[in-house]
Amino acid sequence: MGIRVRRRAEAQWTGPVPTGKGHIRTGSRALDSDYSLRSRESDDAPLNTNPEELIGAGIAGCFAMSVANLLEEGGFADVEVTANAAVLLEQTDAGFRITEISLSVTGSAAALADDDFARIADRAKRTCPVSLALAGTTVTLESTKVVG
Repeated sequence: MGIRVRRRAEAQWTGPVPTGKGHIRTGSRALDSDYSLRSRESDDAPLNTNPEELIGAGIAGCFAMSVANLLEEGGFADVEVTANAAVLLEQTDAGFRITEISLSVTGSAAALADDDFARIADRAKRTCPVSLALAGTTVTLESTKVVG
């Protein structure tokens, strides 16, 4: 059938949201960071991340890898791709919502024409697994109350 892997992450939160703090880590331990409400609402929370930043990193990483893969599959050599993502968190009448994710990409490869790059970038946007997940996916939930 092909590759099928499950990636894991864990987050903990202590205290009331306005003054509390959280800690998040990936299963690989590549990310092990604090996060807070302040890190979501302003840019002056040093060494803290936030869920929106992690979503941005995820889609930028997946998108850059997808573009590079499509370029290589298209026979282009010396591939270099940089992707940036901006995730917009807004307070709406319905509550806080991620209302927009803006992607930008630059790339180079031997003999790559502008129209080829635009076509490949568009295809990557439509096929990148993280882009697809953010367009809508089933989220399952298991809930356990700790006694004590």
